[in-house]
Amino acid sequence: MDASNTAKRPTILASIGRRLAARLIDCALAVLIFFVVKFAAGALSVYVPAVTPKAGFLCAFFAAFAYFLLADALPNGQSLGKRLLSIATVDRKTRKGCNLSQSFTRNSGALVVIDWVWIFMESRTRLGDMFAKTIVINT
Repeated sequence: MDASNTAKRPTILASIGRRLAARLIDCALAVLIFFVVKFAAGALSVYVPAVTPKAGFLCAFFAAFAYFLLADALPNGQSLGKRLLSIATVDRKTRKGCNLSQSFTRNSGALVVIDWVWIFMESRTRLGDMFAKTIVINT
């Protein structure tokens, strides 16, 4: 299949179920990142006294939070959860994978519960997607 056929292929929005499952996988991965970094910081604190438990917690928190905010900017607009469920976050107009600023914009609003209410509307687009000018599609 050549590039012109790919560009003309109809865009099918990802289902709410797939999007939610991908989010749950990504949340689980963020928790895993938190604990791995926290454990590594604890092990490092034995050799580096400046690495306090509070510093380890903060590093772990920011590492997990960074994944949560920026994961959709991974190649092809697919976080690990999206890749496993064959969906992707793409620019609404160009259909190219989500970039860092779009990922940050769309996911910073995900902390607000009201953001997810919008996904049940006809457009199946969260507020974060509206602000970032992205959509989530099947790949």
